[in-house]
Amino acid sequence: MKNDQNDDETIANLCTNGRTHWPDEPLTPQKSTSIQCQIEEAFYEQYLRYFQNAEEKRRWSVVDDIPWAEAQGNASELVVSILESFCAVESFLPDYTSKIMALIRRSRGRALFQANWGYEESKHSMALERWLIASGKRTEDEMKDFERSLLGAEWSLPFETPRQMICYTMIQELATGLNYINLRRLVHQTGEGDPCLDKTLRWVSADESAHYNFFRKGVKTYLALDPEGTIVDLKYVFDNFAMPAHALIPEWEKRGAEIEASGIYGPKMYLSKIRKPILEDLQISRTQLKSAGLPSREADEIADRIETKEEKAQQALYPRLISLPTIPAPRPSTSRTILSV
Repeated sequence: MKNDQNDDETIANLCTNGRTHWPDEPLTPQKSTSIQCQIEEAFYEQYLRYFQNAEEKRRWSVVDDIPWAEAQGNASELVVSILESFCAVESFLPDYTSKIMALIRRSRGRALFQANWGYEESKHSMALERWLIASGKRTEDEMKDFERSLLGAEWSLPFETPRQMICYTMIQELATGLNYINLRRLVHQTGEGDPCLDKTLRWVSADESAHYNFFRKGVKTYLALDPEGTIVDLKYVFDNFAMPAHALIPEWEKRGAEIEASGIYGPKMYLSKIRKPILEDLQISRTQLKSAGLPSREADEIADRIETKEEKAQQALYPRLISLPTIPAPRPSTSRTILSV
């Protein structure tokens, strides 16, 4: 029970950390403008806000912001193997960026975000690879051989439409962020203290949380402006979701089993720690939850939690009003007032 509670807190933090200084704002459809124009305007505004937050609060340098001199070689081979697996997934970044960009090129906000996303994700693979070498767990030649073993594969888009792909990337970013947070927790639990690895995983998971928030805001935009179509796509993506590149990486069956056995990520975790928190985070209605394919009991459970959160949020708006002293009523005047008609 305690571990489940810790997991819930971790996921809740991951869902919300990326929206610091960027609260959700309700979107009201405008009859005078087409739905598509409203969607594109919202995406561009979301990108501008995302970029501003990133520039002011989250930019980091692979060279200057990680204490490479403190990298240690006491990490277990399990941790090293998992990091190597994550490096393998990150190595398909050229496919992710180019193929998604081709799909959403006509959307100014999403295209600009995709370019920025590619830059931030490129730092992740560089930082992970540099730690593997700096810690002495892998040599440069070993990393080059590993990279060459991946060159023959190519990642393809798992879904066909821009809306389906933003649903997919929303799910994938939350799952990836949870991967890195759980790996960092595994390192702490096994006593493999390494300030360099700890800082690397913190920076990477912070980026993933911010990416998740951008994508979830995009999905919420679609939900506000085309709820029925968005629910259909959301259900389809959830039903057919798989993490990227796994089918392309040599010996992934062994690597995936290793990751699942370590409590970092797996199919069961996907249902309870990814799908359910996302549906709750999107704050969609009880009816929409059931339309998305959830069993009635699970949909009611999530809807009840959403409604409870909304009630608490409303109550939090007025605590000071409740505590203000009552203003005494004016005493009636003893003088006689003459009313003119």
